[in-house]
Amino acid sequence: MESMKKIVANIGFFLQITGLLLVLPIVIGLQSGELQAVASLVVTSFIAFGAGFVFNSFAERKELDERTSLWLLLFTFAVLPLLLMIPYIWNNVFNSPNPLDLFTNSYFETISGFTTTGFSFVLNAESLPMSLLFFRSLVEFIGGVGFIYVLVAFLYPKEDLDAFSETFGIEKISDNLKGLFISILLIYTLFVSLFTVVFYFTYSKNLVVASCTAIDILTGGYAPNITAGIGLFQISILVLMLLGSLNFNFHYKIFHFKLRELLTPEIKLFLIIIAASTVIISVLAWMNPFDSLFHVVSMVSSTGIEYISIAATPIPAKVLFIIIGLIGGCAFSMAGGIRIRRIQQLIAAARKSEDEPTRKELKSITAFIVSLIAILIVLSLVFSTVGISMLDSIFEVGSALTTNGISMGITTITLPIGYKWLLIMAMIIGRVEILNILKAIRGPST
Repeated sequence: MESMKKIVANIGFFLQITGLLLVLPIVIGLQSGELQAVASLVVTSFIAFGAGFVFNSFAERKELDERTSLWLLLFTFAVLPLLLMIPYIWNNVFNSPNPLDLFTNSYFETISGFTTTGFSFVLNAESLPMSLLFFRSLVEFIGGVGFIYVLVAFLYPKEDLDAFSETFGIEKISDNLKGLFISILLIYTLFVSLFTVVFYFTYSKNLVVASCTAIDILTGGYAPNITAGIGLFQISILVLMLLGSLNFNFHYKIFHFKLRELLTPEIKLFLIIIAASTVIISVLAWMNPFDSLFHVVSMVSSTGIEYISIAATPIPAKVLFIIIGLIGGCAFSMAGGIRIRRIQQLIAAARKSEDEPTRKELKSITAFIVSLIAILIVLSLVFSTVGISMLDSIFEVGSALTTNGISMGITTITLPIGYKWLLIMAMIIGRVEILNILKAIRGPST
């Protein structure tokens, strides 16, 4: 009961901060005269504030232990989207024929954004009211950057911040953790602002659309419309995808002019994997080097943008794309997957080098990878019963587990409801990570 009170109190703060952030799309909607969309956002904001106030009144916020923190993490990604899907239901964005379809499609879309997966049932996002378009990307930014976690961290006493940071995946690269949290907000906001300007001139003269595009690509969520070519727009997307997949340590050092320390072993391994995969995919799919590089970075960064259909590539190339997606990006980045640091630690253990992981760390890494592959196989077997090949099923489910969002053309609004819920479960597992879920259920091992 005491643990539940801690979770409820902290979710209360998350809800209040979320309600405050919804002011941004409300202002955009008022300027555009989108009264129905604004009404749905205002109601969502008031519910967030009201529920947050009730939760905070119900329970006093106290220090979280590891297990309680993990439950809070899981509840945030599973429960908060139930609130954030209200505008989709209110406006019936998907023209769903019955309440169960409407609920499922709205929750699916919200989970996909909040986990930065990017599967979408919206056929033409730019046809949405500007306020809902921005809201859709804001949900990504909140979930992808961990915006609410960073803001809530300022409410924690200094002595509790180490545990808070570790639980929510915030890499400790400075003793001044509150200063680090400010840096996270400033640097990622700067990236969004800078590339909003770039996309304003290269993609859309609408400032809201340009900013949504910047958020979508940085967080690795929804994909903009893009055509083949080697233009400034495509190159800008490639650069931003790469930035989103690099660890925050890399960005932190750039902004603190520690340029000689940029190429850490993790970054070097990541770049080697990208380079090698680009060459191999170029040969296997008979693709020009830029197109190969673009799609390799899209997969490894979990951005999920494609302008050459990966579904149409030869089977060996498709298998390699699956492997690239499972590997994922660097630790504490926008990318999902196994992540490069775990791969690096496995290599260090095999070589028995000085920086090899401890026995406990190696056991945790192995357990994570084995669990991820086991879940991938089991869910893919179930998903294949929709009437697709096992390889396509592995690609589709793997895309959800790695928060990638590229589809073989199967994940559409016509997908049967049961399979939508399977992918919802996969997206949550992929974002929270399976070991964290198991620790929350049975408690951390001693």
